[in-house]
Amino acid sequence: MRTAPLAGAWCAATVHPVMTTSPPAAPSGAAMDRALPKRRRHWAAPAFVAAVVGGAALLAWQRAPRLQTVDSPQLAAVSAGEFRDEVALRARVEPLRSVQLDAAEAGRVEEVLVHDGDQVAAGAPLYRLQSDEQEQLLMQRSSEVAQQMANVSVQRSAQAASLAQNRHDLAQLQAAQQQAESDYQRQAQLAAAGFVAPAAVETSRRQLALADRLLKQAAADQRQETAIRAQSIAEMARAVQGLQRGLQLLERARDRLLKRAPLAGQLSGFELQVGASVRPGDKLGRIDDPAGGVQLVADVDEFWLPRLQVGQAVTSDAGNLALAQTLPQVRGGRAHVLLRWPEGRAPASLRPGQAVDVRLQLSAPTTALILPEGPGVQAQLYVRQGRTLQRRAVRLGRHASGLVEILSGLRAGDEVLISQPPSNDTQLALP
Repeated sequence: MRTAPLAGAWCAATVHPVMTTSPPAAPSGAAMDRALPKRRRHWAAPAFVAAVVGGAALLAWQRAPRLQTVDSPQLAAVSAGEFRDEVALRARVEPLRSVQLDAAEAGRVEEVLVHDGDQVAAGAPLYRLQSDEQEQLLMQRSSEVAQQMANVSVQRSAQAASLAQNRHDLAQLQAAQQQAESDYQRQAQLAAAGFVAPAAVETSRRQLALADRLLKQAAADQRQETAIRAQSIAEMARAVQGLQRGLQLLERARDRLLKRAPLAGQLSGFELQVGASVRPGDKLGRIDDPAGGVQLVADVDEFWLPRLQVGQAVTSDAGNLALAQTLPQVRGGRAHVLLRWPEGRAPASLRPGQAVDVRLQLSAPTTALILPEGPGVQAQLYVRQGRTLQRRAVRLGRHASGLVEILSGLRAGDEVLISQPPSNDTQLALP
């Protein structure tokens, strides 16, 4: 009968836990304990040592020489291979025989009779010019010629009249001289017979002497006047001839306003338009002789001129050629060379003005150490050593086709800085 109340009491304790009281716990002594602070380790001495070491290292790094870094370096390896001593050129095709069409007269294009690319015959009209200045000069020169010819005619008429007057005067003087001589002879005979006085004879003699002197003086004056008039007329005639030659030149110049082809061939570079103005010396085009063949013309740097020789081999996609001639004049640091096929065997597909890549061989190929050419490839260049570049003195040889021949100072496999170094320091750093 005691179990029921115990069960009810357990149930009550379960439903109402707050109302239940637990039995007192045994004393644990926790109230007497207190938390002690954690003991700090003493790191003062090691930190000080590390700071001193770091400062010394920083100071040593600041005092140590710094290597300049090469930005965007271009490295190339030295290799053993075949060095081809040749020069790459860009040549253009030109005809062996052609005639340049230059304007000989100034004027305005009145008519164009042919077009670029046409086949023309020798003497065929090409274009016609109109020159108002030429017409005015022609009219002026014609007027001058006519005026001078009229002056010559006047002078010749005056000379003829003067000659006639001189002949008349000379005849009168000759008659007076003859009369004076007759009087003198008659007076001399009468004086010898005693019919006249000696004084009359002397007077007759003086009259004869005067008549002789006047006749001789008049003849001399007439000869001098005739020579002067003849010289003047001759000079005027020469002047007229000069004016006539100038007039003929002007007439031929007017004829040259109609330009004709100097030889048969194909018209090239002819772009003249009606209404265009031309001046003497203007390049109007050219006529190429298709039967004369073609050649190649290339520009070579003057650096190579001492090594150029006639007959050197030239290779190209258009066949093998040879150096035929080096023109002596140098313009802008470059000279012209003429390249021709042997016996004129040029490919039929080539046309004047076409560009061809060629290689001019200066000497026979040889085996050598070679390096790509660049601004850094000099007598003092930089060779890679790990992550640095060491400056080294080398001896360079020939330059050709973008390659440099290495004579000494490098070995096959060495990497060299071929780009421009930032300074001339003994050692440089790679990025």
